[in-house]
Amino acid sequence: MRRTTTPLKFGLTLVLLVSLVLLALAGITRYTVGEPLLPDWLAKAVHHRQPSLPPGMTYDFSIIDPATNHPLATLPEVGNVELRLAVTNDSALPMTMRFRTGQQCEFIVRQALYVVDGLFAVPIEKWRSSYFHVVSQKPTTLVLQPGQTKVYTALFTLNALNADQMAPGEYRVVAVVDAYSTGRWETSIPMEKPL
Repeated sequence: MRRTTTPLKFGLTLVLLVSLVLLALAGITRYTVGEPLLPDWLAKAVHHRQPSLPPGMTYDFSIIDPATNHPLATLPEVGNVELRLAVTNDSALPMTMRFRTGQQCEFIVRQALYVVDGLFAVPIEKWRSSYFHVVSQKPTTLVLQPGQTKVYTALFTLNALNADQMAPGEYRVVAVVDAYSTGRWETSIPMEKPL
């Protein structure tokens, strides 16, 4: 028996599919610009816990020039860039974070490619601190005493060999901490690479 469809059913199905595609593109755009996939109000409505550092932990994420030790406002055309994430226990009790692997922090550089006149953004990964590094698959633990800070660093080199891969434009420099207690928590800094 052949199933028939009415114009109303077809129209509603089409509207639903277009809405799902737009929601997916909005989620990708939020991810590209460094925001959680779900807005806070929606995450609370569906009881989804947003990844965050444990209460009492603070962080400082900075992008600095290793030669001068000063923060960078833009990415250089060539040169070194030091990415630094400092996680501090500001509580009165020791804090323990358990990690799935030996990699406790990872840095990622993504180019934000805007489409449809800037309405949507697509992330294009350009560099990752774990590239060409062997990471232990054994779980690790970080214990921070009150007032203690753990600093993670990575050196990102822009040279003539990769200058064409790092075109001028808008980038997001991301620091990721993937612990059992935080989930995949990340923070990012927008950076421009001038012409």
